[in-house]
Amino acid sequence: MNLRPIRWPADAAQLQGFDASYRTMTIYVPEVADLSLGLREVDLAEPFNKIYDSEDILEAVATAAFTVAAESADGVLEGFAAVNLHQWNRSAELSALFVAPGSRGRGLGRALLARALEFARAAGVRCLGLETQTTNVPAIRFYRRMGFRLCGIHTALYDPARVAAQEVGVFFTRSLTEP
Repeated sequence: MNLRPIRWPADAAQLQGFDASYRTMTIYVPEVADLSLGLREVDLAEPFNKIYDSEDILEAVATAAFTVAAESADGVLEGFAAVNLHQWNRSAELSALFVAPGSRGRGLGRALLARALEFARAAGVRCLGLETQTTNVPAIRFYRRMGFRLCGIHTALYDPARVAAQEVGVFFTRSLTEP
C-alpha cells in the first residue's frame, strides 16, 4: 500500500466514487443528564447502513490543510484522511478518515491516522479532534483504541431531513502534548 498526498483535483473522480459506507448491528445512544454526558451501547434488531454523501467527502478533502491517500499497487484508492487546522485555538480537526470496506482490518486506518497525527504535531497544535455519529460504532471503537476521548455530544447537529433519527453527533479529541 502506498501512502501519498491526495492530488486535487486529479483524485476527485475516485473520491466521488469511494465507498465509505458502513453497516452495524450496534449503535450508541447518548445519555445526557444535567451536566453529564455519556454513550450507552444498544443492539439493534435490524442492521443500520450508512452511505456518506460524495459531495461531503469531496468538500472535506478539497478544503483540508493536509490530506493523505492509501493507494493499492494498481492505483485504486483504498482509504484517505484529511485534516484542517484551527489557528484560533491551536487545534486540528480530522475532517475525514475512511477505509474502503474490502481494506478494513488490515491496519490502514492506523497508518492514515498516524500520518494525520504527524502532520498535526508538526503544525504545533495541541490536540486533534473529530466528529462522528453515534451510529458509527466501528469508528468510535477505533478512535478510542487510538487514544481519543469523548468530549461532547451534539443532539441537534444533523438535519433530520438528511440523516437517520438515531444519528447524533459525537466529538472526540486526542491531546498532542501529553505522552
